Amino acid sequence: MNYPKADGRIVVILCRGIGEPYGKNTLWLATRNLDPKRFLVVELEWSAQFGAVPVWNGQSFGASVHSAETALLELIRAYPGAVLVGYSGGAQVAGNLAAAIGAGRHRGVWIRAVGLLSDPSRHTSQLIGQARKTQGIMGGRYIAGNFQLWQLSAPGDPISDLPFGNGLAELATVAEFWSLVDPDAWIRDLTRKALMGRLKWWDHSIDWVGAYQWSLGYTRDKRHTSYHIERMPGQSYTYVERLGTLIGQLW
Repeated sequence: MNYPKADGRIVVILCRGIGEPYGKNTLWLATRNLDPKRFLVVELEWSAQFGAVPVWNGQSFGASVHSAETALLELIRAYPGAVLVGYSGGAQVAGNLAAAIGAGRHRGVWIRAVGLLSDPSRHTSQLIGQARKTQGIMGGRYIAGNFQLWQLSAPGDPISDLPFGNGLAELATVAEFWSLVDPDAWIRDLTRKALMGRLKWWDHSIDWVGAYQWSLGYTRDKRHTSYHIERMPGQSYTYVERLGTLIGQLW
């Protein structure tokens, strides 16, 4: 595949969120002011689908993420030392691959930094700002390696800032491979997770009342989609602006 030439510039790879368009999306807002003489911004081509979102015949989230990780690895090989940037579902992709690279599972592959907005698998200990007793809706995936990591998550965002034991995490586990086009894959995934003891509907410690309350943070309060307009706690800049500044300081 013919990729744009970096010509000595730092390459920033954008992994957009579920349902977002190419070009003008949340991450584009974070990188639009980068100096083009120092940075080359490219965008990962992936479906960014979660079952019937944004199209009725879309891939499941799990299948979409898996395919995207393969495509992202190819991009990184083309641009050694790239910066990975992801939002929402794209943060799942970039975060998963960064964790794999940091763990040494892709020899000869290196990245300069990883910046994640609303990572569905954010580990509770990894967060810019004051620590909170929360993690991503998909569980906590720790990222460590010879690169910088920036995790940004808005308080109350159920995708990346969910309290432990909240029922939304159980629903996310069930829905990971759900789609209208491949229900057999969904059933196989549920069977596998059941055999692994990962399905815990009957566990009385799960907060199902809280699941409804926290779902409103997504559907009513727009806690997941305000990163470009909401200021970080106690700061004068938004999450998107902060991410752009962090990238711009790289050399």
